[in-house]
Amino acid sequence: MTYDQVGAGPTGLVLALTLLQDGISVRIIDKEPIYRPGQRGTGIQPRSLEVFHSLGVLPDILARAIRVGPRRVYKLPGGVEALKDVHVSPPEEPTPSTPYINGVHLGQDSTEAIVRAHLDRLGGHVELGNELRGFEQHENHAVALVVKRVGSEKISETIQCNWLVGTDGARAGIVRKQLGLSFLGETRYDEHMVVGDIEVKGLDYEHWHAWGDMTTKLMMLRPTENPGAFYILAGGRIDHAKVVADRGAFEEFFRAATDRYDLEIGEVRWISEYRPNIRMVDTFGKGRVFVAGDPAHIHSPTGGQGLNSSIQDSFNLGWKLALVEKGFALPSLLATYTEERLPVIAGMLSKTTQILDKTIVGKADDDSVWARGGALKQLGVNYRWSSIVIDERTPASPEDVIDAYGSAVSGPLRAGDRAPDAPGLWTAQGETSLFHVFGPTHHTALIFLGSEGQDFAGRVLEEIRTYPAGTVRPVIVYLKGTKDISVLSGADLVVVDRDGHAYANYGVDLRHPTVCLARPDGVTGGIVLGVEGIVRYFARIFST
Repeated sequence: MTYDQVGAGPTGLVLALTLLQDGISVRIIDKEPIYRPGQRGTGIQPRSLEVFHSLGVLPDILARAIRVGPRRVYKLPGGVEALKDVHVSPPEEPTPSTPYINGVHLGQDSTEAIVRAHLDRLGGHVELGNELRGFEQHENHAVALVVKRVGSEKISETIQCNWLVGTDGARAGIVRKQLGLSFLGETRYDEHMVVGDIEVKGLDYEHWHAWGDMTTKLMMLRPTENPGAFYILAGGRIDHAKVVADRGAFEEFFRAATDRYDLEIGEVRWISEYRPNIRMVDTFGKGRVFVAGDPAHIHSPTGGQGLNSSIQDSFNLGWKLALVEKGFALPSLLATYTEERLPVIAGMLSKTTQILDKTIVGKADDDSVWARGGALKQLGVNYRWSSIVIDERTPASPEDVIDAYGSAVSGPLRAGDRAPDAPGLWTAQGETSLFHVFGPTHHTALIFLGSEGQDFAGRVLEEIRTYPAGTVRPVIVYLKGTKDISVLSGADLVVVDRDGHAYANYGVDLRHPTVCLARPDGVTGGIVLGVEGIVRYFARIFST
C-alpha cells in the first residue's frame, strides 16, 4: 500500500487519478455511506479545464457541463420586468495560448461521477462508509486507524501506507486536526446565506435570474445541467434556519423575494444554511501526511474559486508525490507543495473575501458586485518565487513583487508561469498542439533551436538521457521553413512550428536556442539557455 487518501470529493479524486495514471497504487476512503448530491462547487474555471484536459477527463466534463448566459436582474415590485442583463464573466474568444478561456458550470456530484468513472478504468474505487478515526506516523510509513461500516456492524481496520492525504472537508478535517495545523481566519456568523437545488417551472434556462440584494432579500436562481433544476443562492433579512427547515417558510420567502406567484416550485432536492468561513492552514503537511482542498482552506463561495483551487492543490502535490514514491526524488521535494500553494491560497482568500464584502452591502443594480472573470479564471496563478523554478532568461530579483494569484502578471513568459498551449504543430503523424504533448506523468523539454544548428539539441538530448526513463519527454521545435529537419537520437517528438505560436507564446529569441521545461502540472518550471541550466533545474527535482 503506497498511498491512502481520506475524502472522495473532487480534490481527492483528482489526486487519486493523477497518482494512478503515474502507476502509484492508491486506496480512497470516505466516511459517507452514499455519494452526496448537489450543485456545490459548480463553476469550473479555465485553469481547471486545463487540468481536466491533462488528465483525459475534459471531453466528459464538457459533454455534461453547461454555459450559463447573462445574469438577468428583475425590477421590483412585480418581479417580471427585466431591469438589465449582465454577463457575470463576459465570454471571450479562445486564443492560441489559451484554448479554454471560458469557464463552465457542472454540479459537483456530476464532476465526481465523471472522475470516478476514469478511476474505475484504472482499477481505483472509493470505499464508502470507511471513517478515519486517527493515524500514526513512523519514519518510513503511516498507519491509518479506520472504522468500516458493514450494515449495522462496525469493523476496525488499520491501513499501512507510505503517505496519507486528508481531503476530508473543512468541518471534519480529522487529518488537519490531528496534525495540529492551525486553521487561521474567521467565521462570518451574521452574513450567512441559504443554498440548495430546487425545481422551478416558468423560468427560461438562458439566464441567471436575480431579485433583490443582501440588504433586503436576495434570491438568485442559476440553471443547472439537470433539466428543470436551479441552484439557489438566497439571503438578506430572513430567518435562515426557518427557511431551511420548513417548506412553507421557504415558499413564503421565495414569493416575498421575487414577487412572483406565477412560478411553480417543485422538489427541493437539498437546502442548507451557509455561513462564510475564511480560513487557511499554516502548512500543507507534516512528515508523511498532507492536506489538500477544504481541510487546508475554506472561504466564501461567491468567487467560484473553491473547487478549482482544491483540485490544483492535488495536481501540484500529485506529480511530486509520484516521483518521491518511485525513488526518483527526495522527500524534500514535497516541501515545495506548501511553498508553492500557500501564497496562492492566501491570494485567493483575499480576492474571495473582497467579493463577499461587496456582495453583503451591494445593491441589486450594482453590476460590479457580481463581476467575475479576470484573475478569477486563475490563468495568472504562478510560482515565480519557487525554489525549484529556474529562469535564466529573466532571473528573479529581490525587487520582484510576489503576485501569486496573477492579477498583475503580464509581459513575457517567465518560469513559474502557466505553460501556454500552441496549436499548428506539424509532426510526421499529423497536426498536434502542446497541450496534447504535455502530460501529468512527465516533464516536457521544449527544445527551441532558433536559427542555431542541431549541435545544441544533441547536447541537450544527451543530458536528458541521464534522467530516469519516462520522466522527461524531449521535443524539438523547429521554425517554419527550416530546411534541415532531422529526427535526432533521443528526441521523443520533432515538430515544426507551422504557425509560429510556440515560438511566440514562449517568447523565444531566434538568436538564442532555448529550452522551456513544462512540469507535469502544466507549469513552466524552467526557462534555460543551455545544458548547464537543465542540470541545475533537474538537480532540484531528482535525487540523483
